[in-house]
Amino acid sequence: MVLNNKLTYSHPRKYGPGSRKCRVCSSHHGVIRKYNLHMCRRCFREYAADIGFKKNVIVLFEMMAVQHFFHGMDISELPPELSCPTLQLIVLLGLDVRNNLAHKNIWEALMMNRRPDRPPLNFQLVSGDSHDLTTMRTKEPSQEAAVKGILKIDWMAKHLHRVPAVLVLFVDLDWNSPFWNEKLSECASKIQSIRHSFYGRNPYLALVLVQSFVTLPTDELATQKAAELCSSCELSSKLLFILPQSEHLFGYVVRLEFAFYDLAQNYYQNELKLLKSKKEALSRTVSQRLYVRYSFKQGFFSELRQDAHSALKYYKQAYQMLLEIEPVDAAVTELKVIGGYLTYKICRLYFKHIASSESMSHFQKHIEYFRNKTSKLEAEFEHSAWLSKQYSFFAELFDAAVQSGLTTSSAEHPGFYYQTAADYMIRRQREFELSSKDGEDETRKAEEAEEQISTATTTVVGYCGQRMGWSLSSAIDSEGRFDHSSVAVGLLCNAMAHFKNYPRSVRSRHCLLVRLGMQYVRQGRLEQALQAFLQALGPLRRARWTSLVSACLAPALRCAHALARPKEYVALVLELLNVEYGVREPARRVQLQRNLLALSSGAVPEPDEGADRAESDAALMAWQRLLLDSTTTFVPVAAGDINAGLTVTGGFCSPEGMAVVAAPTTFQLRLKSDLPEPLQLTKVSVQFVAGNDPAQSWTLDTPVEQRPLLQPNTTHLFEFYICPRPEHAGGEIHATSITLHIGQSTSKVYITLMWDVQSVLSVGFCVSNLGRKAAKLPVELPKRIKVLPKPPKLAVVCDDGFAVLIGEKYLYRVTVENLENAPISKLKLKVFESANSRCQHGIKFGYNIEQCDGAALSLELDSLMPNCKATSVFYITMEKTVDNVSMHMQVDPCLLSVITYEVTLNVENMDMSCNCTLDRTVSFSSIMPFVVESYMCTTMGQRVNELVVKEDVLLWMHVRGVSVPTLICSCTLHLCDKVHMNNPIDYQTFDNAVIDSDTSLSEICSVRPVGATTEPVSIAHATFCWKRWNETSSSEMISTSFSLCNVNIVSCPVIVSCVVPSFGVMYRPFVVKYTIENTTEKTVQLEATFESSERFMFSGMKKDLLKLTRLSKLEIILNVLPLIDGFSTLPRLQLLSSSEAVTSSLKQYSQRNVPLTILITPKDSTVSSSQDSKIALQDAESYFSVQMVCAYGCFVNATVSFQPKKTSH
Repeated sequence: MVLNNKLTYSHPRKYGPGSRKCRVCSSHHGVIRKYNLHMCRRCFREYAADIGFKKNVIVLFEMMAVQHFFHGMDISELPPELSCPTLQLIVLLGLDVRNNLAHKNIWEALMMNRRPDRPPLNFQLVSGDSHDLTTMRTKEPSQEAAVKGILKIDWMAKHLHRVPAVLVLFVDLDWNSPFWNEKLSECASKIQSIRHSFYGRNPYLALVLVQSFVTLPTDELATQKAAELCSSCELSSKLLFILPQSEHLFGYVVRLEFAFYDLAQNYYQNELKLLKSKKEALSRTVSQRLYVRYSFKQGFFSELRQDAHSALKYYKQAYQMLLEIEPVDAAVTELKVIGGYLTYKICRLYFKHIASSESMSHFQKHIEYFRNKTSKLEAEFEHSAWLSKQYSFFAELFDAAVQSGLTTSSAEHPGFYYQTAADYMIRRQREFELSSKDGEDETRKAEEAEEQISTATTTVVGYCGQRMGWSLSSAIDSEGRFDHSSVAVGLLCNAMAHFKNYPRSVRSRHCLLVRLGMQYVRQGRLEQALQAFLQALGPLRRARWTSLVSACLAPALRCAHALARPKEYVALVLELLNVEYGVREPARRVQLQRNLLALSSGAVPEPDEGADRAESDAALMAWQRLLLDSTTTFVPVAAGDINAGLTVTGGFCSPEGMAVVAAPTTFQLRLKSDLPEPLQLTKVSVQFVAGNDPAQSWTLDTPVEQRPLLQPNTTHLFEFYICPRPEHAGGEIHATSITLHIGQSTSKVYITLMWDVQSVLSVGFCVSNLGRKAAKLPVELPKRIKVLPKPPKLAVVCDDGFAVLIGEKYLYRVTVENLENAPISKLKLKVFESANSRCQHGIKFGYNIEQCDGAALSLELDSLMPNCKATSVFYITMEKTVDNVSMHMQVDPCLLSVITYEVTLNVENMDMSCNCTLDRTVSFSSIMPFVVESYMCTTMGQRVNELVVKEDVLLWMHVRGVSVPTLICSCTLHLCDKVHMNNPIDYQTFDNAVIDSDTSLSEICSVRPVGATTEPVSIAHATFCWKRWNETSSSEMISTSFSLCNVNIVSCPVIVSCVVPSFGVMYRPFVVKYTIENTTEKTVQLEATFESSERFMFSGMKKDLLKLTRLSKLEIILNVLPLIDGFSTLPRLQLLSSSEAVTSSLKQYSQRNVPLTILITPKDSTVSSSQDSKIALQDAESYFSVQMVCAYGCFVNATVSFQPKKTSH
């Protein structure tokens, strides 16, 4: 049986030339001429698979299976062809992979290692029963106008799996084959049969010759044979390919693939052109469905061509036209289904183009349009199923885009769409349950009868979304076989996986946990349900989401009871008994508390009234197995983590939050019960800890005989007494946990309710119902207290605010008196510098004057009886080296003294040894004994910062006292090796001198530099021997050195000195003598010039060239006649050298000791005769005194000698 039913019985009816001969085997018997086969029956059966025939019964079975699938399919489901990869179909003919090794190698090279860089092709190897090669159905002209639907159910599957773009026939044929003519005829026959089989369609038919050797392009035989083959087969030369069997087979196969890909691209392009011509001939207002159909097909073919942009354009056109179709009741389902297909394609392409915002926008518009559109041909749960599937496939597309690198945020990610899909799935389940209850009446029977009639008279539906034989009963029967909970669980798990990636989505994740637990309960997976509820309850309590907490408690209690979990059962019962959002029915509340008490006594708690019988029996057996165990089951419940029906408040009776060692303090605890009946407790325990060390913890219990009984709505007070020990000093004591014990330790179940109050940070603590105000204590009590050491009872007498001079050893005295009621021992005094001290010199301490060099001092005193005293003496010193006499520094250090002792006290009939510490800070000032200032000046009284070799200068030293009187015994001046003193002095000014803040001493000396330096040096060091001028200081002398005048010493080639009288008289001449000294070892040539002045007339040299040999002197004498009285400028001597450096040095340094002005008195002023006679002497050697005024009003007398020039009269 082949494609045509009449083909089996066909035989040649017309005889003529060549009509009775099989073109394969040349046989004359049973020649089949239909479809232009011209083959005998035996050859046809052998080659039917190669030319594209297969049995008709298989084709019919596949068509019926597809139609039945789409007819019974849920409208929410997407066909697999919609989401599978769009690959171009290439059908391979003539490959015998089972019997031919060469064919097998070709097939493996085509199918294996399909990397992304290879063309997207779908190769199908066709045999006699593996492919449908049906011809295209011929349409009447009126069929397009009378369109019955938008898209056929098998159209996508047909073009993906049954209608190829390229047909490839493989033939084993070499150019030099001895059977060339027979093979040529066979090849032409096969190609003609394949063309006839695909009549009406236009796939490309390619011929591949499998040859055993490689043929060169220049082979004339191959060119001739190829042309002959193409002519006989009516085949273009571009469709003929050669595949040699060589070691480079894979490379040839890859090249074949790209050739096939180009052919397939052309095929689908031709299909697009055909569809375009058909769509252009349509009217959009009349043929809306056809317009949608053709646009969808254009998008699908564009996808097959891997043209995603064009595909998106065509799909959007189809969707836009779909929205323009009027949604009548009979067409709503079809529009929804096709709209879902188009939305899936559009969103997937948008995500592929990294346009997530456009994809989300399109999906939201799609949902808003179809959200409320239903028809009579679908049930409510089917519409919810469709909405759930829409959100589900969009979430899957979104998730795939995220895995490909798309960036999301906490406000927009696939978890939201998975969550909405799960919501609609749960709604679908609920609507199905309601429909099942409503369909159990006689109406359902009538619908079943109507369904049988309609099924018998209705044809198979051929278009997507159309439901001709639908009935509610059949939909309910089909829906009953669907597992809603499993799908909802999967969607919720996917949503949670995305919400976990965003910390800000905690509330949403907890809400999903609750829904997940509900679905687990529906599935009967109680273990997973209880775990989900417990995981969600904690955060929901802290977030005060009471509605969800209340919704979780009942199903969670059911799971805990069914699984025989005593710990979870007790916690959930206590939370259900709270008055805020727990159970409100009095009978139910009493039952829950009695179940709790029954469990504490070893009995099995009763199940809920609405519980399933089978579930209750299984729970009873589980509880019995648990309680029959010989060991006691301890049930510790963290009551602080749940919202129990008990309120616990407490704190220390110390409003300041402090306690003292060896002083008892009280901890108050208040319990209030909201339970419906009294609750008998075994005991109440409170655990305390000192600091954060668990080793220093202890527990206080109520007396065993007390056995507290908590009455409903009554506050009970408990007090616990603690006494801090010495090892607790400096730390904190706080309550870590409060425990209520229910039941006896000998019973089967022993319940403990524990509140962990360590993490409570507010003043006082309250572990009570969520959102409720705790019972306030009369005074707010702190939950933790700071333990202070025992305060010392000592009286310390010592000086404060004194002054210590730098370098001295100051005597200090401390007196301690015992004010305790008991003797003290191990009394120690430690002295050291305070960490807050601003002193930078460092303080040294010592027991005596000889050893005063310690940074700290520790003195051990004798034990003291009550009201007894002890005195300790030590020395304080501070050392500081002063580098500059102009420095003045004042520091205020702090002295910290620590006194420790041990005393033994009797507290609550127990001896407690306490160590007490008394800190005392003493402030004092540290100052210098006196301040030394110094500077250098020329003989003319001008301050200088640089000295010149062989130039006389004056060293000035000034000593200024401070607030503390100081006795300076002596002073010694030590000059450096670069300076010599002109006239030694004994410094009697500083001998046994007492200075204070109102006293200062000064001294001056004349020095002469003898050598130059490259950097500043200290000219001299002054060493003072001094001590404090009072009886509190030590008797030894203190030696302190000060460095004086850090200056540079430079050299100048020539030094000029000048001798002038102290004053002159107008119109009376006087003599000015200049001495020019060469200080170098070389001869110096200078040009000397005297500047003229309007105030004087002078005789002598005015301009001359001078030549000074090594270390020589030259004197120049001027006779000067004053013309104007007053202070007048003397004639200025200018020295120039040929070297600019020497000239600059001469201008800067050579004449610093030359006077610039002189006082000229009027002629008639009174002058002593002796002085007048000295000035008049010009022919003999004379002496006169030049009086120089120095800084601070001090006078220095210097004697200057000169030799006047002899003149003749």
